[in-house]
Amino acid sequence: MAVKRIVAIVLPQLACELVKQRGPVSPSGKAPLAVILGGDEDRRAAAAPRPEREPQAPAAVIDVVDDEARRYGVRPGQKVVEAAALVAHLAIHRVTFAEIDAALGRVAEVALGLGATAAIQLGEQGAPRAGASRASRAPERAASEARSPWGDGPYDTVWLDITGASHLVGGEEALLGELGERVAALGHRARLAIADGPRLAQALARFGAHADGGGGAEAPIAPPGKGAQAIGPLPVQALPVEREVASFLVRLGVLRVEDLARLPRAQVAARLGPRTADVMELLAGRDPVPLLPFEVPRLLEEEVLFDEPIESAESLLFVLRGMTSRIASRLAARGEACGRLNVAIAYDRSIARLRLGEREDDVAAAALLEDDGRGPSLRFHVDMPVPLSDAGDLLRPLKAKLERIELAAPAVGVHVIASRIARARRVQLDLSRDRSVDPDSLPALLAELSAEIGQERVGILEIADAHRPEARSRLVPASGEAAMTRASAAARARAAADRGAAEQAEGADAPALEPARLLAQPIPLGRVGRGAIVAVDRHLYAIERLSFVMRIDAVEWWTPTPASRDYARAWLVSGSPSGKAAPARLGELRPPRDGASASSCGEAWIYVDRATGEAFLQGWCE
Repeated sequence: MAVKRIVAIVLPQLACELVKQRGPVSPSGKAPLAVILGGDEDRRAAAAPRPEREPQAPAAVIDVVDDEARRYGVRPGQKVVEAAALVAHLAIHRVTFAEIDAALGRVAEVALGLGATAAIQLGEQGAPRAGASRASRAPERAASEARSPWGDGPYDTVWLDITGASHLVGGEEALLGELGERVAALGHRARLAIADGPRLAQALARFGAHADGGGGAEAPIAPPGKGAQAIGPLPVQALPVEREVASFLVRLGVLRVEDLARLPRAQVAARLGPRTADVMELLAGRDPVPLLPFEVPRLLEEEVLFDEPIESAESLLFVLRGMTSRIASRLAARGEACGRLNVAIAYDRSIARLRLGEREDDVAAAALLEDDGRGPSLRFHVDMPVPLSDAGDLLRPLKAKLERIELAAPAVGVHVIASRIARARRVQLDLSRDRSVDPDSLPALLAELSAEIGQERVGILEIADAHRPEARSRLVPASGEAAMTRASAAARARAAADRGAAEQAEGADAPALEPARLLAQPIPLGRVGRGAIVAVDRHLYAIERLSFVMRIDAVEWWTPTPASRDYARAWLVSGSPSGKAAPARLGELRPPRDGASASSCGEAWIYVDRATGEAFLQGWCE
């Protein structure tokens, strides 16, 4: 039977990293950072507008500090007033437990590509039952006042079961290196370790001598069956004991785990408190605690809330760049891609209402008032022609859309949902070229153009069965491979029909050339004939020659306006009624041919309505 092997991914600066992902931590751009953890109610109260911008409550306790704040002497457990006395420019932010859980879930998603089971919670006493939903567990954890690594649930660790899987990537050291790169792509610094159980691995990752490497050969790896020896040099704080118990042991001179393991078991058990059984198991190298499997959500959601409202598109683009990068990492780990990005930019409620009252444009007011119960927001979505998963491909259409949008009020948050999840395309290696071809280049370009000029203006031409030249093709949305396959099949059928008709008409005259470019709207010319003067684009031209091409009679007779037309090619020359030469704007199209004079400006495609006798310019020939 294979020995259980567990990877612990500890994120010691997770709360600080979440704050920095929102944008600058202070108006100056950089400052020592301290974070207060709390529930959603605390965050909403902190983000609520205050008349004089009151500081954080001085009685609040700091939970996490970054490296710069630690160098100034700020420590977790200090009150805000004490930390402010040490560092006047200390930036203090709040992070909710829901944000912590969402970030741990993202790490679990990217880790699942390297193991069988990922978890952000252990099945130990005090944890909710496995069948309870995350939605029902979140309020209970958020309401907890003491949320410690060994208490009601971890808030900085993700575990991955790699039993029997490490050889697929070249061993456990190579697996840690790959895992560290994936976590770093999410914007987190991780400490990694491997042991026979989750708590052993977490202790090694937290307190191991080489745990800051973020993966690779320096990350601590406990050999199978050697968990007790691996945690022996660690401090007693690595064990799941209360802080007071750990302080008492240190005062007695018991500094390391191996010092505690050498003491008589009966005397040690009387001093360890309610976690005695767990500690004794770990001292013996046994860690049978199971993992609660993480349930991967079908839709990928990313949300960022701002402590200070922002109004610039550059700041929003900075946030969206990080959000799309995290979505791309999660999609890559799942082997999937997304076909739509839904974006909601939450407005500052009070300013939005104020500006709404000043607007008289009903359309703008309706867009500003789009409210789902959490306040007014601006909502839009971007569709991909085919499902995409690369971070750059996801960001480009959002950037094109954002550059054309004007915020109606300062933004207090951004929410992005990646939907229409599908299996990602796998491209085989192409040995016939020196370099590979990215199959998503064209879909990414189409998505960017759709966001910039409108989805209805981007597509592919599909051949239609019609007699009128302007109806023989139509623009269909380029929404996936199905449309492209349908268009290519229609083109092949059309080509086959043309070849068959050509074979049957051997010896007959070749068909007349059709126009190379049709105008969006035909230009009326009036009654025409050889030598007639026509006006095109505010310039006068004379018809030098007319050549009949074809006739259609009562085409589409079942419609209210059946078409009966005579089509002809007309050679236009520059001129005016007075005989003076006009600028030859059309002469740049093609040189004259088929017997036309050297003064010809171009070959036009016109038709005459047989019912009225009126002529129309419909396009230009080659």
